[in-house]
Amino acid sequence: MTLMWVALGAMAVMGIVIVIVPLLTFRPKQELSGDVINAAVFKDRLKELDQDLVDGRIVQSEYDQLKQELELTLLNDVSVSESKRGKIHSGKWLAIPLLVLVPALAFFIYWTEGYRVEISEWFTTQERMARVMPMMMSGNFDAVEKEGIGVDDFIRALQRQLQSTPDDAQGWYLLGVSYLQLQMPQQSELAFSRALNLDPDNVDYVMGYTQATLAANGGAMTPEIRRTLEQVMRTQPDNPKPYMTMGMALFQSGDYASAIEVWQSYVARDQSDPRARQLLQRSIEVARKEMNAEDSRSDSPAGPSIQVTVSVPEGLRSTFSSSDVLFVYAKAQNGPPMPLAVVRQPVSSWPVTVELSDANAMTPAMTLSRFEQVIVQARVSSTGNAIPQPGDWTAAPVTVELQGAPQAVAVEIDTQMP
Repeated sequence: MTLMWVALGAMAVMGIVIVIVPLLTFRPKQELSGDVINAAVFKDRLKELDQDLVDGRIVQSEYDQLKQELELTLLNDVSVSESKRGKIHSGKWLAIPLLVLVPALAFFIYWTEGYRVEISEWFTTQERMARVMPMMMSGNFDAVEKEGIGVDDFIRALQRQLQSTPDDAQGWYLLGVSYLQLQMPQQSELAFSRALNLDPDNVDYVMGYTQATLAANGGAMTPEIRRTLEQVMRTQPDNPKPYMTMGMALFQSGDYASAIEVWQSYVARDQSDPRARQLLQRSIEVARKEMNAEDSRSDSPAGPSIQVTVSVPEGLRSTFSSSDVLFVYAKAQNGPPMPLAVVRQPVSSWPVTVELSDANAMTPAMTLSRFEQVIVQARVSSTGNAIPQPGDWTAAPVTVELQGAPQAVAVEIDTQMP
């Protein structure tokens, strides 16, 4: 904000200089040249009269009369020139009121026409980001939190900085962390990959990229992710991050025994971090409870199921191809946004009938059996992305009461997402 006012003041001074200096330094050179010309004309005309008198073309009385008229003409021209010069010099007095009016008028016009609250807020944010950026780069996150900078503001500042310093690996890493915090895994994965390209041996960058890839895959563990995490465990066995990440991915997939094994391998280490060890011990307890609950559910009768028939209007069927992907899923009406059961399959002929049950649950901890009301939806994606994207085709949601007996619903895909 201070910089803005300094810039405005500098422009006002420049405007004053442009207007005032010519008034103070102007000299009427053009009028002086006119006097010289008049004098030269007078001399030439007088010579002609003298020559006419000598040659006898005029008499003495005519000569005297013409000479007198010529002198009067010269005096009149000089008088007019002096009058003009006086008027021009009097313009210097305009400098005093203009010295006040120019900046006053400029600031008045800016304040009434050009000033915007958003501009002021933008300059204020830039000043705060100039203080916060070194704190972020040094890892002083407590000081950053006190500044009250939002993640969106921080991302915009990082993007501008990386435009001028694209080889800043730490900047790309922080951008990836920020995107991950906003649940934007694809953008986060790209930012982490840029950081890794600049510094391939940095374990923090490797872990950031792995976490973003996991999030982009919906938490599914791939062989490549497993190999990467195991490599970090071998090179940095006392680093808790790979153990936490792998264990959580296994936990979300329902492999509680493997998750417990990974977490215990870190807890048992002599050099393990006390805070990380305490956190993982609590995670192990949760995983054991889920294992016991799963055993109890396996002994109980089968949970609820929903038979969903998905259709498409005749006129829209040519819109879809065999490479498109159909998602049919159920979410809790009053609960977390994560689907409780999902069926994902390529688009084939219409209509399509699928069954949603606890067997289609994304995690054993969140199933249809835990809720009494769910919302059934269907979506066709040309990219196969689990996250809805513009251009996807969707069906209107249908609310289903889970009463123990199998349910059957029908949905029609007929709306394209903007």
